[in-house]
Amino acid sequence: MTRLLVQGVKPGNLERKKTELEKIMAFSLDMICTINEDGCFVKVSAASVAVLGYQPDELTGTPYVQFLYPDDRESTVNCVEAIMAGRMVHNFGNRYICKDGTIRPMLWSSNWDPEERVMYCIARDGSAKIQSEALRRSLEESNKRYEYVSKATSDAIWDWNLEKNTLYWGEGFTTVFGYNLDEIASDISSWTGYVHPDDAAAVVSSVYQLIDGGETNWKKEYRYQRADGSFADVVDRGFVIRDTSGKAIRMVGAMHDISERKKSLAELKQFADDLYKRNRELQQFGYVVSHNLRLPVANIMGIANLMEADRDSPETLDLCIGNLKASVGSLDEVIRDLSSILSVTDGSAEIIKEHIDILEIIHKVTADLNQSITETQALIHGPEGCHLLHSHKAYLYSIFYNLISNAIKYRSGQAPTVLITVDDSPESLVIRLTDNGIGIDLQRHQDNLFRPYTRFTNERKGKGLGLFLVKSHVEALQGTITVQSEPGKGTSFEIKFLKEKESESSTAKPIE
Repeated sequence: MTRLLVQGVKPGNLERKKTELEKIMAFSLDMICTINEDGCFVKVSAASVAVLGYQPDELTGTPYVQFLYPDDRESTVNCVEAIMAGRMVHNFGNRYICKDGTIRPMLWSSNWDPEERVMYCIARDGSAKIQSEALRRSLEESNKRYEYVSKATSDAIWDWNLEKNTLYWGEGFTTVFGYNLDEIASDISSWTGYVHPDDAAAVVSSVYQLIDGGETNWKKEYRYQRADGSFADVVDRGFVIRDTSGKAIRMVGAMHDISERKKSLAELKQFADDLYKRNRELQQFGYVVSHNLRLPVANIMGIANLMEADRDSPETLDLCIGNLKASVGSLDEVIRDLSSILSVTDGSAEIIKEHIDILEIIHKVTADLNQSITETQALIHGPEGCHLLHSHKAYLYSIFYNLISNAIKYRSGQAPTVLITVDDSPESLVIRLTDNGIGIDLQRHQDNLFRPYTRFTNERKGKGLGLFLVKSHVEALQGTITVQSEPGKGTSFEIKFLKEKESESSTAKPIE
């Protein structure tokens, strides 16, 4: 070693250099040693006590492999052979068995001197480096897991440094809300600035109350603006990290888009409400049908009993046959009405739509009602021009037929007049049909206006199915209907249909 370290030194300075080297050997925190070609320690510095627990003279003359951890012997011997072949090694790692039996990681830097036939080595405790390396790998692995989670999750993960007021967003922020991460602010304004104005005060204050308090968990539902300007319904969960004094220094969390879930829940609620309403209507309908069926069936049973009691009387037989026909006709009429009602309420029919001229439908209806129009001297004023609607012809016919026939049937003392107007726009088509009939007391009948078998006067014959069929057909065509009326002042119906887009106009839709 002396020869290696003092090459080029003049002979006069040799003793001084030797003294300096001895001091280095004595005070170095690293273990400095030489190993001969037989693999034995030749000279060892005093640091061996601190590093391995052995005094220098306990190692001198002893093969280094004697102290090696068994699993590291092969790799160390291979490394030594490479060093002896002329390769210089830095920070080669292996494990040594200390005097107290513990295992110590070691880092070696070595070089072979072919003239002295010894290997000069510097060894240090590798525990700190290994721990540091393990920590580095752990952090890298954690970062990778975080990146993988950010990519895999459908949530927008966020990390708010409260001391620096910086806010980090994961990749999910772009996926969920559409923002470019390079273009948004890196502070808390990238969150607070996009909370819906109606929600902002309550949501932001709840966060700061949590930070100023002693709790750690936070959860809130609110609306957050997307890059396209629309708002998403989100549920946001956060966790506050505090230092040893309890001061909040960091807050992490994730925003989850629940827009589709809330939409589904709203649709499910609407479906449940509709189902409840339909069930009540069916119950009432069942009572009405039961009543309407009971009368003709009772008549038929009475006729049968009469025929059985007086079967030999021709007069009785003729009377019974006439009454039987009337009762069967009444029964058939109830069944036909039932069939009509079910056809628009069971959702099984398919609506085939086509482009229809409203004026053409009105002309068809007035032609079919010509006898009633002539007898009552009714005046039907239709709209001017051509108004096309992509719809179902039979349903539109039924709507106009029932409204116009009702206007004639429930006329006042003067000749019935029906005024039909159409407001046609690119988005919708609104039909208004106004008559001068007896009118309806909406304060009394508003809730029952469109129920089957509901009649508002006993002065005129009717079944009470017309308005039920009108509303059912309007709703089957995705339209809406409203009514304005007063007794003695006539009735006005307004029916609105939204126009379909071209991509939707060719599809057939089932009745809902």
